[in-house]
Amino acid sequence: MTSSSRSSFNHVSPQAQTVLDTIQQRRSVDISKLSTESVPTEVIEAILTAGIWAPNHGQREPWRFTVFTGEARQRLGDILATSFAASEAKDADSEVAQQAQRERPLKAPVWISLELHIPEPARFPEWEEEAALACAVQNMLLAATAFGLASKWVTSVAMQHPLTSQALGAPRIMGFIYLGYLLPGETLPESKRTPLKEKVTWA
Repeated sequence: MTSSSRSSFNHVSPQAQTVLDTIQQRRSVDISKLSTESVPTEVIEAILTAGIWAPNHGQREPWRFTVFTGEARQRLGDILATSFAASEAKDADSEVAQQAQRERPLKAPVWISLELHIPEPARFPEWEEEAALACAVQNMLLAATAFGLASKWVTSVAMQHPLTSQALGAPRIMGFIYLGYLLPGETLPESKRTPLKEKVTWA
């Protein structure tokens, strides 16, 4: 958080300031900027734990996650390549494009599927369950930032294809998160937001 941003707050506790700083420091980072250095299992578990503490109506917990690290990323690549080949993408039959799908998971050390599992019987509108999973994703991205990891929530034709859901035993997949450390010399991208006064009305 910049000094000018900090100056707009008065009497903010150190704990609150840490949360506010983490929120503003989070960035979506291109996979080309990531190292393939492995991430400790305990760090991944802490990030997942942050996810499951997201708000969710009726404590339905409509999320499941599959974690791909190490050689398991090759399995994910095979799944995505198969799904892409079966998709309606204009280059679905291109071996080069399929190979790109196969190789992409190897470019980040951790991939986490974002699976929507709505408990039966359905009690709330589906969008509320989707929103709960999105809240879990935000928690995980913020936790990753706090651990010094770069991350991004990604979606694609292959990731959201029914064959990918079937391979993971998920009713629906709302994309993946990838995690990793920045390569030496890489920095987080700059970002900005529209001023608050242009987005908020005080009634």
